[in-house]
Amino acid sequence: MKLQIGEQLSHELSYKLGIWLVTILVAVNQFMIGAMVPKAQGSSNTLKSIKALFTTQGASAREIIATKINPDGRTTAVVKQPTITEVPAEPKGLDAVEAAKIVMIATGTPFYAPPGISFDDPVGALAAWQPFEDQIQLNGDLQTRWEKIVSTMTCDYCCGGPTRVTAINNCGCRHAKAYRSIAKHILQGYGGQYTDEEILGELQRWKGVWYPKGVIEDYLLATGRVDALGHQTHGGAGADGMHGVAVSH
Repeated sequence: MKLQIGEQLSHELSYKLGIWLVTILVAVNQFMIGAMVPKAQGSSNTLKSIKALFTTQGASAREIIATKINPDGRTTAVVKQPTITEVPAEPKGLDAVEAAKIVMIATGTPFYAPPGISFDDPVGALAAWQPFEDQIQLNGDLQTRWEKIVSTMTCDYCCGGPTRVTAINNCGCRHAKAYRSIAKHILQGYGGQYTDEEILGELQRWKGVWYPKGVIEDYLLATGRVDALGHQTHGGAGADGMHGVAVSH
């Protein structure tokens, strides 16, 4: 009887600790989103002179600004990547940071997500996606495609260094496992409908809900408005910390 009571208390303690951990993670995620406010007008001239690689997202489209590994295998560039789900346009009348949030932070429930998984619950989704990598077994061409995708997708904001990017097939973080799981799930159910590039773009949409500040900084950099928020260097960002984006003279 004492053993049973002890086991019950242990389970209750583990459950309460798990709830607290999830609560803390949610709070951190929301703080990151809320902390993204425009910089003061005193931003440096260097930041204000970044050239725009792409125009702003003027209309809803199935494409997103993303990071893509360079041929050197160590750094990334910011590119336009096709997606599976539609990315909204920038709304009129908002400052650059608030508008970028609308574009880069996905909301709602994508059609391919299993029940209970949503962009609106980043922490819950992170946990819920985890088992799929081990549960799903792909064969033949689908397995080959999955191996290519996970060797190409990068884990920019928590792993590696500016000149040493980490691909998700070589990363032990929970986000990398979730990306690998999502890719398997999409390939299993929709592999004949979408290309590898579209699946990579869709993984970037999940990157936005898990690392909102990083993807918004990259979006503003790519659209020539880095002065609105600045750009913190991260995995694959290069020696200059800004993906080699040119500075106008």
